Amino acid sequence: MGLIEVKPRSFVYLLQPKPVAIIVSIDSSGKPNGMSAAWLTPTSRDPPLLAVAISPKRYTYELIKQSKDFTVNILDASMVDESELFGSYSGRSVDKFKKSKLTLARSRIVKSPYIAEAVTALECTLYNDYPGGDHQLIIGKVEKAYVREEALEEDTYNIAKVKILLYLGNGKYTTTLDKQVT
Repeated sequence: MGLIEVKPRSFVYLLQPKPVAIIVSIDSSGKPNGMSAAWLTPTSRDPPLLAVAISPKRYTYELIKQSKDFTVNILDASMVDESELFGSYSGRSVDKFKKSKLTLARSRIVKSPYIAEAVTALECTLYNDYPGGDHQLIIGKVEKAYVREEALEEDTYNIAKVKILLYLGNGKYTTTLDKQVT
């Protein structure tokens, strides 16, 4: 069995699955907006930084640039509908939080709230913003990190107790096995 050639732009699906997050930021009046994202990765431990790729056309990008902060909220496998909702509509015209079953909680450091039902919530301040082709790389400094107590085992997820929602691309999702393979 050998490798087959695919279109170079399809590479994004070959790097999946990745955890699904809802990125939350606020407008100048404090109204929250969120968007689904799977293109995120840690970039540094000291200082604690992460990168999320967001199209500059997205309303959430505009809000992050204005508010200078955001939260990253990792979803569990039961939240496919929320991921689809937050990935299908613009917050310019739809209040996605009113349409969803999600609850917002007040962050301790940043102005943007986090999602109470998330498996993990990260409070981030805007550290930098770089062009990355048709997306911008938003670099966030992680100011606070929260995780469901039952989800954590030795600084990583206990996959027997929590199923992280993973995005495959093209509207397809999966999750983890019940045990680690190594």
